[in-house]
Amino acid sequence: MTTHHAPEPDTTGTSPTRTSRRTVLAALGVGSLTAGGLLAAGGSAQAATGSGRVPDALRPGGEFDRHLAQLAEQDAFSGTVLLTRGDRTVLARSHGMADKARGIPNGPDTVFALGSITKLFTATAIHQLAEQGAVAYNAPLKTYLSGFRPEVAEAVTVHQLLTHTSGLGRPAINPPRPPGQDQWTSLDEIFAGTLDFIRGLPLTFTPGTKNVYSNDGYHVLAAIVAQLTGRSYYDYVRDHVFTPAGMSTAGFHTAARWREDRRIAHPYDKLDGSAWTDVIDMFDGGLIGNPAGGAFAGAADVARFASAFQRNRLHSAAYTHLAASPKWPMAADNSFFEGYGPSTHHLNGQRINGHNGGARGVSTNVDWFPDSGWTAVVLANYGMSAMAVTRKARQLITATR
Repeated sequence: MTTHHAPEPDTTGTSPTRTSRRTVLAALGVGSLTAGGLLAAGGSAQAATGSGRVPDALRPGGEFDRHLAQLAEQDAFSGTVLLTRGDRTVLARSHGMADKARGIPNGPDTVFALGSITKLFTATAIHQLAEQGAVAYNAPLKTYLSGFRPEVAEAVTVHQLLTHTSGLGRPAINPPRPPGQDQWTSLDEIFAGTLDFIRGLPLTFTPGTKNVYSNDGYHVLAAIVAQLTGRSYYDYVRDHVFTPAGMSTAGFHTAARWREDRRIAHPYDKLDGSAWTDVIDMFDGGLIGNPAGGAFAGAADVARFASAFQRNRLHSAAYTHLAASPKWPMAADNSFFEGYGPSTHHLNGQRINGHNGGARGVSTNVDWFPDSGWTAVVLANYGMSAMAVTRKARQLITATR
């Protein structure tokens, strides 16, 4: 099991059921979401301040709020949604259950598996090292790590790993499992064991010739971070990404911690096509601890990351621009581009940066809108259910100026 990238999904992967579900529908009252101020987006005075009237469609009780409530009532969404503009929280909602068996509802303090949003943290670590002169984007892999096949070590670059154009890695969905994966219990075992397996993989295409989503590529980037800093990847990201962004709930956890911690939402999916089933026992080293998809955090902390990124608290403005600018076209109509971590969408004449994430029972997305100052965080513990919510938020936000 692993995370996957779905640029413009067109199905929620869910269906209404007749079963009555407990729904929590309340303003979360999260207060100030910053360490030194909440969300902003660079690019204009309006973006930085969130000035201008908030449209009724995005206010509590408006079109977006009603859409979200309807999905929850149909048992098609479970999770937390947070909309902000500049420094202002516009809408915060939680629906459904974090743990059905123990009767724990989703709420403002619920922590979710983030899936591939994790790649934003790994990419940020690389950019920090690049700014320090320790990493060159065009340098081959052999510059930083040993043990890979010669054709990989000599041809694959950091740029290609960031943009999923390296040709290195297993399929993103249902990848072959490394030997012994079932016996890994610690984050260090998961990290080392997965890296050893990736070292032996051949290229699947000539690097730089096409784009194929690669979780393994981001695991290799994390290994570069560990090698260059002499620290655990997890410790580095905690101290240099989570802490400066003010992300107090963010971290990487073992499967045992995920099962037992009452703050962390369990993942639910429709294995038989009808009922939402807790699939936490299906998770192992394929997602747990993975630098491509294994981080956990609450919605407010994901918003704090977006704020810190845009306000250049994680690296300089030059590297913020470098990370979020388009690198590889992903759509024929120029509406979607791969970046160095954040992707770029163009919708209704506006830019959207961010990343999504998905696995069984994990469905997430963070978008920030540099032209208008909005940020939208959707964290769900129903598989695929963030998609419809994200689409609606994008439509309504980009319809405003």
